[in-house]
Amino acid sequence: MASPPGARSDPSATPMMQQYLGAKSKHPDTLLFFRMGDFYELFFDDAKVASRTLGIALTSRDKGPDAVPMAGVPVRTVHTYLLRLVRAGHRVAICEQVAGPAEGRDLFRREVVRIVTAGTITEDEILDRAAPNYLAAALPDGESAGIAWVDLSTGRFLVDHVETERLSEAVSRIDPAELLLPESVRENEGMRDALSREGRPVLALRPDWEFERAGSLRTLHEQFGVRTLEGFGLDEGTAGVCAAGALLRYLADTQKTALPHLARIERFDRAGAVSIDPATRATLELVENRRGGREDTLLSVLDRTVTAMGGRMIREWILAPLRDPVAIAERRAGVRALVEDRNAREDLREALRAIADLERLGARIGCGRASPRDLGMLRASLRAAPAAREAFVSSPAAILARAAEECDPCADLRDLLDRALLDDLPLIATDGGLIRAGFHEELDALRDARREGQAWIAALERKEVERSGIANLRVGFHRVFGYFLEVPRSQAERVPADYHRKQTLKSVERFITPELKDVETKILRGADRAKELEREIFEDLRTKCAERLPRLLATARALARLDVLASLAAVAAERGWVAPEVDDGEEIRIAEGRHPVLERLPGGNPFVPNDALLDLGTNRLVLLTGPNMAGKSVYIRQIGLIALLAQIGSFVPAASARIGAVDRLFARIGAGDEIVRGQSTFMVEMVETANILHGATRRSLVLLDEIGRGTSTFDGMALAWAIAEHLLRHAGCRTLFATHYHPLTDLAAEAEGARNAHLAVREWGEEVIFLHRVEDGATDRSYGLHVARLAGVPREVVERARAILADLERDEEALSARLLAGAPKRARKAAETPDLFATRKGEVLEELRRLDPENLTPLEALRRLKELRDALP
Repeated sequence: MASPPGARSDPSATPMMQQYLGAKSKHPDTLLFFRMGDFYELFFDDAKVASRTLGIALTSRDKGPDAVPMAGVPVRTVHTYLLRLVRAGHRVAICEQVAGPAEGRDLFRREVVRIVTAGTITEDEILDRAAPNYLAAALPDGESAGIAWVDLSTGRFLVDHVETERLSEAVSRIDPAELLLPESVRENEGMRDALSREGRPVLALRPDWEFERAGSLRTLHEQFGVRTLEGFGLDEGTAGVCAAGALLRYLADTQKTALPHLARIERFDRAGAVSIDPATRATLELVENRRGGREDTLLSVLDRTVTAMGGRMIREWILAPLRDPVAIAERRAGVRALVEDRNAREDLREALRAIADLERLGARIGCGRASPRDLGMLRASLRAAPAAREAFVSSPAAILARAAEECDPCADLRDLLDRALLDDLPLIATDGGLIRAGFHEELDALRDARREGQAWIAALERKEVERSGIANLRVGFHRVFGYFLEVPRSQAERVPADYHRKQTLKSVERFITPELKDVETKILRGADRAKELEREIFEDLRTKCAERLPRLLATARALARLDVLASLAAVAAERGWVAPEVDDGEEIRIAEGRHPVLERLPGGNPFVPNDALLDLGTNRLVLLTGPNMAGKSVYIRQIGLIALLAQIGSFVPAASARIGAVDRLFARIGAGDEIVRGQSTFMVEMVETANILHGATRRSLVLLDEIGRGTSTFDGMALAWAIAEHLLRHAGCRTLFATHYHPLTDLAAEAEGARNAHLAVREWGEEVIFLHRVEDGATDRSYGLHVARLAGVPREVVERARAILADLERDEEALSARLLAGAPKRARKAAETPDLFATRKGEVLEELRRLDPENLTPLEALRRLKELRDALP
């Protein structure tokens, strides 16, 4: 048996250390938490790693040259340490005391009962109550790839297949904490880098054979008790099924127990959900803001849920809006019913406040880790469930009635828990004090015997004082030494002959009598047996709860749905939102739309609503120009968010809205780099734009802002023009294209389907007033100098910039007139864009003659030369 680095090879090591080394040898790639009483101890190099990572004291077992490094964490607060370790990329093996010392031995029997990894955490204390914690497995298989993911804390299990080139996008959408990959991917550094960024998800390489199809199918059939997966809508020949099998094998290795709460597997319905890539999710700040928090996100506005299950479901709805107008209408009808009936909505929310997190409770029950308090929370939830159910069983809104019907209060289980469990429950089953009197005959008898013994001992003190004549004699108890009769040492000669000395202290003597010893034995053995019996009864109750897990989990999903619908209704009622129309039409028409997050601006300034019109005809591409700070980015974001809100079934911030259902939503706004991955700001911009150009379909909604700003002016303008033209003529999708490249507005005059719009301003002397109102037509000014002045740029810099701008605009007008006059026909024919840059050599020479080098700065001279060079044919 190999020892850890630094371990003693001394064969006379204590039995406990031999037990530790045996467990460690089976789990060499983990930090071993070795249970010793109220602490988990770590030894050797594990202790050093834990000390560094957790900032806990590093001590030693024994002294001298054979000292063993040791560190420990308390059992009762272990969850806080587990979180920090798994976030640092470690795996932790929990080695528990599973049985007391055998007859004639002092050593507890210990076993590794679980391995904790980033994707297998189930502790409520360290999980985000409103977000899933996914473990995923992926199998690249040529041009396609299979992917499966499970939230062990709730039992949600899904599978999908994607093109291999889009695997990283799928992983990013799922956002797992841990990703399993076959060992053969080890050499593919590019794929590993694409799948894991900044350490998330944690990658775990597994043997290739674990992804083998035949073994995966056996594992899945056994888990779900079926002979085929077709009943779950799965094709057994896909790589996704192989990934799901590998995932289950990993859970078997790490959890060391059956997982009955994983009772079904779902095929992810990509066709039924709007596709939203990671860049769009970040740009629109759907569930996470740019700082990594949830403040000022769409989720922060919509989430008024009162249960943890509802909090996770509303996040799920936001990230996967529906595409089917019929399904959308059903959700919207449920929201409308709850908007219109405020009393029913508030009664529902009040009932739901008493509901615990049934999904995660169910997971802990299924894994055999539920505590007495967990069962107490389950009981309280089952008591509250009927109130949430009965109000909507007969609702005219089909989605409410169906959710109420699916909500099973499990009256038989509730009655069992009511009869069995006390009101105040301990945290740990072995502490005792959790089963009601009258539930179990043997337990009642043990308790009666204990009470009788304690009453006898209470009377013993009076009896012995009278018998011995020692007035200050008392009966005491010590958890190690048991019961005793205590007398002052000065009175020790007066004790009766049947007293036997048990302990001598400084000022007292302690004695025991045969009769007291006999009663003590009955009491203590009875107490131990009562605790053991309570633990057995509790485990039986937990098993009975596990048998009802399918009903409990179905109830959890139904209650979560009611919670989300009530949350959307509460937001709609409070903010005065309206019910949109969603259909299969081509039009997106919004009247007086507002940004759902920014509509209530700080400081009391009213939000300026705006209309929007996009369709697949004459309004396919809207080119939006206007000044900095006028609100272009806000406007295009609000169009995307209103469309998304409509397709999750929510009401929207507008006077009215009609949304032709979107199949894919793309947004590319702002700048960012990925220096660690060697990608500049412009490279990131082009990668994200390429994804849009490849992925956009006719029914997509594309929102673009400032495309091409990360490179030189002419390069950027040419790219922006070509990208806008491609979206208009090839993808044919509905596009909002905000830009400061004013020449692009000429596209609207040349191409059918393009239209210009701008953000209006008014000038008052040197002041500029931003009206934040979208109007038809183009603008040719960006007012950047005004914004620079507002930002605090020194006045002399702004004035110098104003002078330079005047020169540039004058030169640009003269040069543009020459450049655009008489451009060669062959150049126009070679490109579909307007021929902005071609010119005759003679015109360039004429411009050179007019230059005055003595009055040009070096920078201006270089700029003018570059312009003239670029103008040559």
